[in-house]
Amino acid sequence: MEEIMTPSEVADLLKIHLKTVYKLAEKGVIPGNRIGRSWRFSRSDVLELVSSRQMEAGEQVNGHGDSMGTGAIETRSTAVK
Repeated sequence: MEEIMTPSEVADLLKIHLKTVYKLAEKGVIPGNRIGRSWRFSRSDVLELVSSRQMEAGEQVNGHGDSMGTGAIETRSTAVK
């Protein structure tokens, strides 16, 4: 079964401020799901995001990344009522 994380747990895992987690989730940068007024995140999705961003940064340093640095990371942000 997949581990579901709270925003606080994501902040601890990524070593970022809790408010930053909420801002990034709202923008769709961190993949997550909104359930009512609460956000929940899949641990594997968050870790995949981090590893893909690290690979992207390495490609850009080696001159193989896209010129705008946008990458091709697919994110999702779903509101559930």
